[in-house]
Amino acid sequence: MIKCVIIDDEFNAIKALMLELRNFSNRVEVSGKFTQAESALEFLKTNEVDVVFLDIEMPGMNGLDFLERFQQRDFQVVFTTAYSKYALKAIQNEAIYYLLKPIDIGELEICLERIEKKLFKDTFENKLDKALDKLSRIKGVPKKIKILNDGKVVFYQPDDILYCEGDGNYSNVYFTKGNRVMLSKKLKQMEDVLGEPFFYRVHNSYIVNLNKIRAYNKNEGILIMENNINIPVSRNKRSEILDKF
Repeated sequence: MIKCVIIDDEFNAIKALMLELRNFSNRVEVSGKFTQAESALEFLKTNEVDVVFLDIEMPGMNGLDFLERFQQRDFQVVFTTAYSKYALKAIQNEAIYYLLKPIDIGELEICLERIEKKLFKDTFENKLDKALDKLSRIKGVPKKIKILNDGKVVFYQPDDILYCEGDGNYSNVYFTKGNRVMLSKKLKQMEDVLGEPFFYRVHNSYIVNLNKIRAYNKNEGILIMENNINIPVSRNKRSEILDKF
């Protein structure tokens, strides 16, 4: 069951979406509906939902301002708007779908199917992470790193990875064998995937494998990795990097 909230300054628009969602009452549960984004913010502080149906153009706090209040979202976003000019903004904010008012029931069904697939994938990955955590507690068994690429889950030993470089909404993972994989994850997300004690974010654009550092040029703030690759260290990280060894 998909738990959702609806945020729209026009109550008639909320009623219209509610009416369409009744056709999927066995799949969707509306946990709240709000005409003010501020009220929805307070609700989401103490309530978990899977998806937010969010109008963009609203007085006071609009939909884009609303999303900026979240450093890390644990819900999916579906933009609902009468203005097609916001389609690019929806993509940039990683919305799972974009519904143009008046909402077409066929488009809504496609949207719900996409949400369900995403929820299933997230549930599978969470279970996988728990299983790997249990395995890592066994003495002598290092925790493998799980990377989803091209629809496949690939497991790597920490020792396989040299460093990771961020590139906007994407990240490039560089391996000790010289190959590279591009992933549709921001570097912040990769920071959570890789994590300590093996990996450390030394720069806005770089995460390095601490075991693969050959030398550190303290004066220039440069790490020299295996394969003689130079990685810059942010000024605010330079005093910390030596403590990681």
